[in-house]
Amino acid sequence: MPVKTVTAETIATMAAKEAVKELRKELEKEKRVKTFRNTKKLLQNYNRICESVQEGISDLTEMDNSDELEEFTEEDIFINSILKSKLRSIVMIAHIDKCVALLEREQYSKNTPEKFLAFKYFYFDEMTYESITEVYGYSERTARRWVQELTNILSVYLFGADAVNLE
Repeated sequence: MPVKTVTAETIATMAAKEAVKELRKELEKEKRVKTFRNTKKLLQNYNRICESVQEGISDLTEMDNSDELEEFTEEDIFINSILKSKLRSIVMIAHIDKCVALLEREQYSKNTPEKFLAFKYFYFDEMTYESITEVYGYSERTARRWVQELTNILSVYLFGADAVNLE
């Protein structure tokens, strides 16, 4: 049987290919983790974002001090950035609302409304896992598992393919 000789170049090439493969896997994993983290952050701050949109100043006419009006113009970068931020917030709230409605419909069609309720209580009603356990009778571990599961599903609704592991 002939013996195949392996050169240092062949070994280096194989090692480089393996390293690139591992790097790609790691980057994909980081991307999924970041998407999940972003979903959690949006949900944890959903009520604050809504309040900011409802209570924040949205144009110059809402400013109390007329001296301030003289200092700023509609083209002022600071004011425009506030207006753009408010618009982005409004769009994100609408997107979250639509995606949560899809999630709710999905869970009810699967006949698992309790999962959605635990999710809703945690993020939107700002209940702790302990409170959910006491009031609704789910174990804390179950509530945590359901919230994480539905957060992952919502990530796909919110961010599409970026939230999916394509291997």
